[in-house]
Amino acid sequence: MDVAVASSVAVARQPILTARQRLVGYELLHRGVAAYGEQATAQVLVAAYGDIGIRGLVGGRRAWINVSRRFLLDVDPLPLAPDDVVLELLEDQNVDDELLGKLQELHVAGFTIALDDFTYAPEVEDLLALASIVKVDVLDGGVPHAARQAELLKPFGVTLLAEKVEDRETFEACRALGYELFQGYFFCKPEIVRGREIPTSVSSSLGDMAVLSRADATFEEIAAVVARDPGLTLRLLRLLNSAAYSLRRRITSVHDAVTMLGARTVRQWAMLLVLGGISVDCDELVPTALSRAHTLSRLAQRRGDDTDVAFSVGLLSVADALLGVPMADALDGLPLDDAVVAALLDREGPDGAALTAVLDFEWGTAPADPDLHDAVGACYAEALRWSLRTAASARD
Repeated sequence: MDVAVASSVAVARQPILTARQRLVGYELLHRGVAAYGEQATAQVLVAAYGDIGIRGLVGGRRAWINVSRRFLLDVDPLPLAPDDVVLELLEDQNVDDELLGKLQELHVAGFTIALDDFTYAPEVEDLLALASIVKVDVLDGGVPHAARQAELLKPFGVTLLAEKVEDRETFEACRALGYELFQGYFFCKPEIVRGREIPTSVSSSLGDMAVLSRADATFEEIAAVVARDPGLTLRLLRLLNSAAYSLRRRITSVHDAVTMLGARTVRQWAMLLVLGGISVDCDELVPTALSRAHTLSRLAQRRGDDTDVAFSVGLLSVADALLGVPMADALDGLPLDDAVVAALLDREGPDGAALTAVLDFEWGTAPADPDLHDAVGACYAEALRWSLRTAASARD
């Protein structure tokens, strides 16, 4: 059953990943009417805990919350459980005895403290004594800046997090420097590796396996399994493009693909994928694809357009990362409708514009269409909840 979410709720999340690209938590970010500092923090917490539900946003992971000096001093005690959150102290705060005293209390209480967008200076060493994690902006100054900060921070024993990592080269360089956590575009930017296998979460899905192995599985049940797995979707599209199938028309949706292949063939191919033991390299790819797909589907429903087509555009929006190649190469040869390809490659049409709005919302860039941006905010929270539940069910 769909859950209505107030249009004023606007919280986005950015994943925090390990060096092995395993998810450890999400930074929660304000995405609504302009608000800063303690006001933005308060709005995020109200939305996350009151309107959406924190489990619906982060699952079983930690929520990383931006906090200012004033917020920490005014909100006492914090209405948060230490094991559920990481407190990110924003940069450029006035570090005085009052703030240090409050941070000491939080540290003793078991809260994990991170320093956001941090650059070492001798006068802030007292902060480092209380922090467990230091976030270094590697987009500003590049790898040399990251290397210098790693050297200066080594004596303090803090965990280094490289933020705004935008490509594989930077990720690998920071990992070699001793950075343990990462945030940025790197996990969904393609690395050109020819012949790389397409991953799928179905390999770990006992629940889906039970459905696919049943001879009496309904068309709707099989289509639901395929629709929540971008890797399996890509495999089925490639199969449709093989010489074994003569297509009379182009594919517009996952529903189309399952219809053309037939339930029996889909079940057989899913079984082969499971036996092959293929797994997703990055924990966040499948939930990202699912949340985008669900958001685009709801936006299409609002417009009165085809929700299946919109869902497929969202699901395939991580195709470049799944295949490890640029999007154009990932889609090359797939029997997709021209409108789907145009939406993914050139952001054309209503679904292309909606995908752009979702990406802007996720990463906090200035929206090209403010009205569409607001509509995304109304649908996105529900999509996050749905994607976490769906991705979890595909791993149980």
